Amino acid sequence: MNIKPELDITSDEHTAITALRNDAFPDHQVARSYYKQLPHMRALKYKDKRLVGYLGLDYRVIGVGGCAFKVLGVIDFCVAKTHQGQGIGSAMLSELSEYSKSRDVDFIILVSDLTEFYSNNGFRQIHAPSAWLRLHEHKNFGVAFEHLDDIFIKPTSGKHWESGQLDWLGYMF
Repeated sequence: MNIKPELDITSDEHTAITALRNDAFPDHQVARSYYKQLPHMRALKYKDKRLVGYLGLDYRVIGVGGCAFKVLGVIDFCVAKTHQGQGIGSAMLSELSEYSKSRDVDFIILVSDLTEFYSNNGFRQIHAPSAWLRLHEHKNFGVAFEHLDDIFIKPTSGKHWESGQLDWLGYMF
C-alpha cells in the first residue's frame, strides 16, 4: 500500500480512484475522486498495476468529552468487487495501523455500518452525541447535532477515548 499526499496524486490516479469509488458506492456517485471533501492523503493498493484498494485519509484534531485527540480519519474505504474477500481490506487497515503508530496519531476513526469487518480488524464501535459541519456538493449547510452509532475507533498511541460529545471540529469523514 502506498500512502501519498493529496498534492502528489496524478491525474491517472484520480481517474482510477473515481472509478473504484463510484463502483463501490453506487448510490453516491460523483465525477471526482472524493465524495464530500478532498482528503489530505490517499492510500492506494495495486495488484498487477491495477488499483484494487483505496482509502482517503484526513489528519486533524477532534474534541471528545473535553479532550483533544489527533486522529487519522478514514474516508471512502473501498476494495474492488473482483478482489473482495481476499484479505486486501484487512491488510490495508493493518498497514494503516502500523503507519499511524509511528506518527503523531492518537486514534484512527471512521464511520461505517460494517460492524463485523471493523470489529474483526481491531476497531471498537462507539456511540456518541456528535456535532459536525454538514457539507454537500461543496456547500455548507450548517452544524448538525445528532447521536451517532456507526463510529469506529482504533487507538494508536495508548490514549483512552473519553466519553462525552464528539465534536468533529469540521466535516464528518
